[in-house]
Amino acid sequence: MRAIESSAGGPLNQDRQLRSIALALLLAGTACPAGAAAASTVSSADIEATAQAGPNEPRGQDIVVTGQSLFRDVQPEHQLDQQAIESYGVSTVSDLLDEVANELADDQEPLVLVNGERVGDVNEIGGFPVEALRQVQILPRGSAVRVGGTSGQRVVNLTLTRKLRSATVTVAPKVATEGDWHSVRGETLLTYIQGQTRANLSFRARDESNLLESERNVVQPDLFTPFALGGNAVGFPDTTGEIDPFLSALAGEIVTAAPIPQGSTPTLANFAAGANDPAFTDLGPFRTLRPNLENYELNGSFYTRLAPWLSSNFNFKLNRSVSHSLRGLPSSVFVLSATNPASPFSRDVGLAFYGADPLRSRSVSEGGDARVTFNGRFGRWTSNLTATHTESTNSFDSDRQTGFGTIIIDDTTNPFSTDLTSLIGITSDRSKSKTNTNIGLLSFTGPIFDLPAGPVQTTVEGRLSWYDLESRSTFSPLSKRHFQRNEQSVRGAIDVPLTSRSANVLPQLGDLDFTAEYAHVHYSDAGSLHRSSVGLTWEPIDPLRLRGSIEETENAPSIQTLGNPIVQTPEVRVFDPLTGETVDVTQISGGNPGLRPEKVRVNRLGALLRLVPRINLQLDAEYTDTNARNFISGLPPASLPVMQAFPERYVRNADGTLTIVDLRPVNFDSHKEKRFKWGLSMRAKIASGNILGGSSRGDGPPPEAETGEEGQPLPQRVSAGRTPSTYFQLTANHTIVFSDKLFIRPGLDTVNLLEGGALGIGGGRVRHQVDSTAALTSGGLGARVGVTWRGASKLDTSIGGVSDTLRFSPLFLVNLRLFADARRFLPNSSWARGLRLSVDVTNLTNDRQKVRDSLGNTPLQYQPAYRDALGRTIEFEIRKVF
Repeated sequence: MRAIESSAGGPLNQDRQLRSIALALLLAGTACPAGAAAASTVSSADIEATAQAGPNEPRGQDIVVTGQSLFRDVQPEHQLDQQAIESYGVSTVSDLLDEVANELADDQEPLVLVNGERVGDVNEIGGFPVEALRQVQILPRGSAVRVGGTSGQRVVNLTLTRKLRSATVTVAPKVATEGDWHSVRGETLLTYIQGQTRANLSFRARDESNLLESERNVVQPDLFTPFALGGNAVGFPDTTGEIDPFLSALAGEIVTAAPIPQGSTPTLANFAAGANDPAFTDLGPFRTLRPNLENYELNGSFYTRLAPWLSSNFNFKLNRSVSHSLRGLPSSVFVLSATNPASPFSRDVGLAFYGADPLRSRSVSEGGDARVTFNGRFGRWTSNLTATHTESTNSFDSDRQTGFGTIIIDDTTNPFSTDLTSLIGITSDRSKSKTNTNIGLLSFTGPIFDLPAGPVQTTVEGRLSWYDLESRSTFSPLSKRHFQRNEQSVRGAIDVPLTSRSANVLPQLGDLDFTAEYAHVHYSDAGSLHRSSVGLTWEPIDPLRLRGSIEETENAPSIQTLGNPIVQTPEVRVFDPLTGETVDVTQISGGNPGLRPEKVRVNRLGALLRLVPRINLQLDAEYTDTNARNFISGLPPASLPVMQAFPERYVRNADGTLTIVDLRPVNFDSHKEKRFKWGLSMRAKIASGNILGGSSRGDGPPPEAETGEEGQPLPQRVSAGRTPSTYFQLTANHTIVFSDKLFIRPGLDTVNLLEGGALGIGGGRVRHQVDSTAALTSGGLGARVGVTWRGASKLDTSIGGVSDTLRFSPLFLVNLRLFADARRFLPNSSWARGLRLSVDVTNLTNDRQKVRDSLGNTPLQYQPAYRDALGRTIEFEIRKVF
């Protein structure tokens, strides 16, 4: 048993301790607001080093903990010291975690520990600057079960510095090298860490300009009717037929279109002068490829230890995002009667006009959440009580033309001296949804008994949730929706050590560990669902780790997926695989209350091989077999299989032209995928540094080294008085998809996503993908290159009853980040202290995917600007730590 001593000295009475903790947890639970999302914490034995203050710091709560760490027998897959953290050139902990997640290419969020305690949400630590980190450990998949996570999760353990006071300001303008687009983001962080108390306040803002289709030379589709801002005379009622036989006789050819001449009384000769050379208006300046976007976020976090066995954390976040889009011009054909005194024609004709003002859309998203967490520790057990309240509001306003038929011009109106476009009916539709979420969670983690190979670790967890969504929309007759859901769940997880070399239990078998998990969840609207998993981890020798697991999960559709408001967006450009045309349609989106729960089974088999410890070289591989039934997906834009399965979602007019696409989510029968991912990683010192004297502040002796777990020294940050070592870091992952098949509905053919079948217009599934990063760093000076290669794919179409295949070229993307600590170049300058300059280039080669049909042509929907609107971008970042 572990001995826990107070600062006053002497062991605590165990019974009295348990009673005190139970009472405190009960009081904490009554003090918390109803609801929350949360987490359990790791045993204090896992943070024995961080629980003790440094030699020059206040002791705070003087806690001495003895016993074996839960992760003593688990070697991290990756371990980042301070120089490795600096090599990413990022600003905050959340930025670093995003970079690490991209390198791991995991399909599950990791479980995050901070100084050994599990955090309920990344926002509790994500806003801290990277200077707050001393070390980052990434543990293998399956390790999270020991600290209350699921069998498919990794653990990311963050060790913080013991003392830090800083203010960080970042400004970063960004431009597209092709021009016409720019953005700027800013960030301010206020951070305080003193022993076991920490606080952080962060504010982020971002502003992006819009990008118009004309600014990327997007070719607009041909018009059935030649609309223009200045107007064109066309035939009536057939707008493609002859306008007037007298006009054709005067022009010497059959005239089907002619621009409207200037002046209030044009003659037939004036129209003949422009016969069959209609006015043209490019819609590119009135359509956005990317909207104007403004985003603001305020995040605060405060953590402190209330007692030697009890800590608390309060976190809040507020955010607001606004975007503006343009969707083209309204249009109408105005009918000019032959009896109108201003008409020079012998029959009724049409006047085709665009309206002067573009149709606009505006989206506003606002929200916030507050979370309070209490982590208790007693004996070898830890507990967690968390309460969370979240509110979010989303609104969408969109202009819409009220009618697309013809408009009759009164005989008393002179159409050549009157603004006819004011007669085009425009209205604004609006949708709004408000979501409230309250979640409460209580968990206990600890050993239930000891086996010869080690303690049997278990987690017991209970969760209560309340969800409420209210939405309304003028887009649909069913304008009001109100969904409520209550959720009660219990979960248990167990980790059983079977053999152990360190404990001399069947050492010839190595280390063998069994994990299992079961959860029962009852939804007020979806009934009872279950989640279970079993896993086995085997390390026959130190360099080799093998793990296999089977996970089965039943998921209810989210309340947003069920109840989001109906939104109709006109003038959305899509590719029609039945006709081969790119057309503008009305797109419907929103929730679908008829969705059924989905069931997913995932079989995994993974291996990790450590080859050369000196350069941290290791190979990892994972095979995944996924079978999802009733799986939920938003219906993509038209593809042949989807259109056959859901014909009611794709509406055509009498001419067979696609006019409405309903993309609300649906249940597909099943989706089966088999893939294999393997990769390597390494980090090697290629040049040793040397200490020249001086401290991190440029005066006095070098700072005393801090120590981490097991007393190992942690690397010091680069200072003015030392030449840092140079490191080379490499990670590379290759994903191979062996099989990817979709069963949309019973009775329909299977869609092979690797062989031309697709859910939408983006092409089939890529069989091969490679993701890699390489970094060369020396303290605060470095370069990082990221490379992504996606293989070719294809999409089967049927144009006019003739089958064809669209081929998507491979895509090669290179991203480059260069950063430099100004102190490296100006060691004696006070203003250079804490100043870092960075350049971030995205899509360095400006590569865009090319799409061709069998004749080598590119459909309009697959123009390069639609595949990647921005192309190459360059961001310049100035970051100063005060």
